[in-house]
Amino acid sequence: MKTYRPFTTVLMLALVAGLVCGCKNKKDKEETKDTTEMARGTFKADQNIVTVEPLALKTFNKQLICNGKLEAQSKVTVQFSAQGAIAQVNVRDGQRVQKGQVLASLDKEQPRRQLEQARLSFDKAEMSLADKLLDYGYKLADTAKIPTEQKRVIYINTGFIDAKMALENAERTFAQCDLKAPFAGKVASVKGRKFEQGGQFCTLIDDSRYMVRFSILETEYGFVHIGQPVMVSPFVNNEVVLKGQIVSINPTVDQNGQIAVTAEVPGADELMDGMNVRITVENSVPNQMVVPKSAVVIRDNMEVLFRIDPETGHSLWTYVNVIMSNTQEHVVEPNKDRGADLNIGDLIITTGNLNLGDDAAVVIQE
Repeated sequence: MKTYRPFTTVLMLALVAGLVCGCKNKKDKEETKDTTEMARGTFKADQNIVTVEPLALKTFNKQLICNGKLEAQSKVTVQFSAQGAIAQVNVRDGQRVQKGQVLASLDKEQPRRQLEQARLSFDKAEMSLADKLLDYGYKLADTAKIPTEQKRVIYINTGFIDAKMALENAERTFAQCDLKAPFAGKVASVKGRKFEQGGQFCTLIDDSRYMVRFSILETEYGFVHIGQPVMVSPFVNNEVVLKGQIVSINPTVDQNGQIAVTAEVPGADELMDGMNVRITVENSVPNQMVVPKSAVVIRDNMEVLFRIDPETGHSLWTYVNVIMSNTQEHVVEPNKDRGADLNIGDLIITTGNLNLGDDAAVVIQE
């Protein structure tokens, strides 16, 4: 048996479907419109923001950069002169000590007894000497008046000279039980341990000044001279820069075509003996066109900088030749082969030029 829907029901369903579709289409159009308007409101054209500086003749610091090694001004192996077991260790590696400070001590019991015995022997010899001098009509206070040869015979016969030398040796041996620093510096490579036999104890480094050894090529010989300033920086910390000066230049060329140079720098906590460092030697060259390194870029495998065109205010592509460089600056000249021109007072673009083209509108940042 067939069932027929009333016509009104079908009509109502059609109207509802139409309204739903219409609302959906209207909503989609409004969302698309809002998105487009938002994009238009936030879009801004890219600007070439640059910084500039006027080109001027300056003194250029020509640099020679070398690798070298630090050597402490003084470095000695400190060891006990006396024999015996170590009784006390007072220092550790890296500790700073002053001149005369006791680094370690040997067992002093036996040397103390020997010293006391030597003093007793000396006292006996001195008393014997006094008695002998009385036999000759002298007193101890009169020894300066006794003839030299006669005094020598008296001293030998009484054993006074032997006793005096024995006492001095005993005093020296007792004093040598204390190992003292010969100069101020840092302790390194401590070898001595408590209860071990004395001998080599440690290394003492005078780090108040350092010698810097480095080599230059034979062709660079004319670049350096005695007294020339240098800057020294350890590889482990480039922010540390110490100023020194060249103190010697070896007047021979080795088999590798190199010349040994030595500079001296003050000590610092950041430095240590044997450390690898970078040495920068500078010479001043006056009246050069100097620009920051950031001003020169590579285009078509050639060196280029950009100027500000005084007429249009746009960028002006300029080919240059880099004559000299240091860590921060270039000395440049116009590349005449490319028809370039460069004049004192030109505004040189120093930043914002990495993606810059010729005749581009730029905004100079204040």
